[in-house]
Amino acid sequence: MAEPKALVVDRYRLLHRVGSGGMGVVWAGWDERLERRVAVKQLYRQSGISTREAELANQRAMREARLTARLQRPQAVPVFNAVEQDGQLWLIMQFIPSITLAAVLEEGGPLQPNEAAKVGAEVASALAAAHAVGIVHRDVKPGNILIADDGSAMISDFGIARALGDATLTSSGMIHGTPAYLAPEVARGSEANFASDVFSLGSTLYRALEGQPPFGTDDNTMALLHRVASGQFPAPQHGGALTPVIINMLSIDTDDRPPMGVVAERLLRLAARGQRCRQWLRLCQGQSLRLRRSIRACLRPVPRPAQMPTPGRPPALRRSLGRSRQQRQRRFSKLSALPNARVGTARRPPLPLLPSSASEFC
Repeated sequence: MAEPKALVVDRYRLLHRVGSGGMGVVWAGWDERLERRVAVKQLYRQSGISTREAELANQRAMREARLTARLQRPQAVPVFNAVEQDGQLWLIMQFIPSITLAAVLEEGGPLQPNEAAKVGAEVASALAAAHAVGIVHRDVKPGNILIADDGSAMISDFGIARALGDATLTSSGMIHGTPAYLAPEVARGSEANFASDVFSLGSTLYRALEGQPPFGTDDNTMALLHRVASGQFPAPQHGGALTPVIINMLSIDTDDRPPMGVVAERLLRLAARGQRCRQWLRLCQGQSLRLRRSIRACLRPVPRPAQMPTPGRPPALRRSLGRSRQQRQRRFSKLSALPNARVGTARRPPLPLLPSSASEFC
């Protein structure tokens, strides 16, 4: 790709290159008109296609960018503008100091289940909002997930894969991108839909936990595409409580996959459980068994108002109403005579200790 001009459409000044991937090159830029820092993405020109096909790809990318600009979600990278200069398409986005999830996994190795649940919950919430307005991402993968400086996760490049024909067969017979995170129905040639995004996010979480995508990696793209189309993959070994959620997301049948909103809720619940377990372990170090149980009870989530018990008299007091004083005294004497009797207090089961499965989140 030729080095671009320093100023794009006489407005966006390119400062320095931030990174590159299968879709294009990202530059740190400056908006001369609004005087703010932006991210400028220079999309790759496809090789082996006619001029007419290139124009159609740019038009699709423009259309997808306009749809994405309507999505207002903290976990989705906002698109400010889409411009064309000398037949080259540029996307103007919010600049967010971050690194991709792919770089995080490459440098630091697989994530712990609670970390993967947190990333997945934030990405799933953005995708659920996109699905609610009819937007299909079509290219969910670690390279399109950004991890900001504060640890939050964001998803980028909505719809651009479809616009540029990424990871699909074009009319010229070329395959662009890697099919490692594609859904089986997309690998077989069907159109991507909401369920396909669910599968791709499940593949991303699988990669974050196991160290490789569910169908592995292969330099032979057609062989990898064939494995994806079969839908057969080994069960995750390091997913912990995330394992059933991921397997459900990676169902071959699209009807068996949960909606993205349900996925976000499940992952958020697991991430919150992992947070409570870490607090429990941190506070309980060196404490007695009784104190550990008390700390565990304090960290339990507060029930919703609809689940709160209705205030009223205790059951033992309600049963004693209407009895004479002598009757109550005789009943008390009988109960006191029983072995191991506890009169006047309700027997409460002991608070459970930290379950063994919870250690997988800590």
